Amino acid sequence: MTEAGGIHALFWAAVTRLGEAQILLPAFLAGACWLAFAWSGGERARGAPARDAAWRWLAGLCATTSVATISKIAFLGFGIGSAALDFTGFSGHAMFSMSILPVLGAVVGGRRGAAGGVSLAALVTVSRVDLGAHSWSEAVGGMLLGAWAAWWTLSLHLKRPGAARAPWWLPLLLLAWLTLLPWRAPPSRTHDAVVAVALKLSGRSRPYTRFELLAGLIRPPPSP
Repeated sequence: MTEAGGIHALFWAAVTRLGEAQILLPAFLAGACWLAFAWSGGERARGAPARDAAWRWLAGLCATTSVATISKIAFLGFGIGSAALDFTGFSGHAMFSMSILPVLGAVVGGRRGAAGGVSLAALVTVSRVDLGAHSWSEAVGGMLLGAWAAWWTLSLHLKRPGAARAPWWLPLLLLAWLTLLPWRAPPSRTHDAVVAVALKLSGRSRPYTRFELLAGLIRPPPSP
């Protein structure tokens, strides 16, 4: 591999880690807890929309995580996918990054921060295809799932000009977390957990593969 190729691979490998659940979920909890609890007392009138946005964010993330996980289990355990679209399940990295990073950006920097979060999540989406982890249909599908959760949250959070903003120390904490952890944290094992659940539910000894889907080797189960 050339030096340029090595730098290219290293860049996308670092970017893609920003979509891992083990990195994003703690950042999500920090942002959601601040929205839910920080604005109280004398700021109660402004705090109510912030708390409602936190609940929307949690509900949206739970919904999109469920959809992405079910799509993966459906393929890995039961062979349900689309060869025409090269689709074996929504990208969890793209979904998590797009549902979390834009809202974190808004909490820190308002609309400009949200736009920055969208840009970073888009890079995570591209990284999944560049690294060969997902097809475009899976990566873009996951991104659109996350975009719905982010839009649903931000449509409330940014509704008022005086939307709650984080104190100076929260963006610094998030920046340190998102910058340092991808280089130090061990690889995520969430995919292994999804595979284990899929095999348990289907009773198979091994998961279906993309090769089998594209080669037409997956046959529907016989009718009873």
